[in-house]
Amino acid sequence: MPSHTEAYRLRDMSLLWQLQDPVLLLRLFYLAASALIFVIQAVPALRSRFLAYGSRATPPSSQSSDASKKQEPSAVVQALDHLASLRVPHRWFTHFYVVSVACSVLWGIQMWRTLSISPVYKYYPSWEVGISYMSMGQIQLAWLLMLLQGVRRLVESYQYTSSSKSQMWFGHYILGILFYVTVNMAIWVEGPCNFWHVGCHGAFVQENDRMVLAKPLDNLNGFVQKHQWKVACLVPAILTAHALQHMYHAYLYRLRTETATYQLPSHPMFPNLLCPHYTCEIAIYLLLSFLAAPTGSPMNWTLLCATVFVTVNLGVTASGTKEWYVQRFGADKVETRNRMILWLW
Repeated sequence: MPSHTEAYRLRDMSLLWQLQDPVLLLRLFYLAASALIFVIQAVPALRSRFLAYGSRATPPSSQSSDASKKQEPSAVVQALDHLASLRVPHRWFTHFYVVSVACSVLWGIQMWRTLSISPVYKYYPSWEVGISYMSMGQIQLAWLLMLLQGVRRLVESYQYTSSSKSQMWFGHYILGILFYVTVNMAIWVEGPCNFWHVGCHGAFVQENDRMVLAKPLDNLNGFVQKHQWKVACLVPAILTAHALQHMYHAYLYRLRTETATYQLPSHPMFPNLLCPHYTCEIAIYLLLSFLAAPTGSPMNWTLLCATVFVTVNLGVTASGTKEWYVQRFGADKVETRNRMILWLW
């Protein structure tokens, strides 16, 4: 029986091991980033400096003249102003999707290498039957849909990017890059395989003069056959969200390019929403969370944490968008419309 000292050491080692768990680290990252955005949104001095970007970063002309009336700022204000001045072109949003597609390709190659080692003998360990894992087929389907998201948004960013010289804070840019790097890991991290090392969890056993593992993994066809209702409901819903978001992005681009000034968006399919493209983005990740749910779990909790981050980030942006629309077009034209959740918010 171990001594108290040994027991404490083992407990500390167990805690350290858990803190190195990539699943836990990814979830903590998404929730911590969401909390940070809430804090910035809650503090006016931070919100005005770090959240607005693009057209929303441009104050109305009625407010711009007030700048000359400010007193000499304090050292803290000067430091915040200096930090807020570190900005990058808004068109660098394209980099998010370049990174997303590159990560999808990287993990796709790793997935292929993992399966090509022994495509017939890819197994769960018998002693881990009770552990909740995604199947390989499930990972392949989620990976394909994430690749579609990255490729579509990359094409749109090139096709619909205007020549505007608007900017965004560099912290927003870094956070966006980190999100697309991590979400492409979240797609497979709850599966049985570690694509960092090209291998699957489990202990090898002897079978017909070969070393194999204990329980077969489903391929893509196997997953579709076993979960026909899930695939039949969720995949078309995800593709519909893609189509609706693409349609609205095209509409916004036409609205910007066909008129000399900003116009209040009012698409016939979304007459009561100001930011329906944000709604579609959230729907894509939420539906992916259900589609990628490990066996025995209602959803993929890592992807759900990513969805929380997307919701918080876009929710804050939608709130700022509505305020900007009110200032520019008047409360009578904007106040009755929801930001991005129909009938609620």
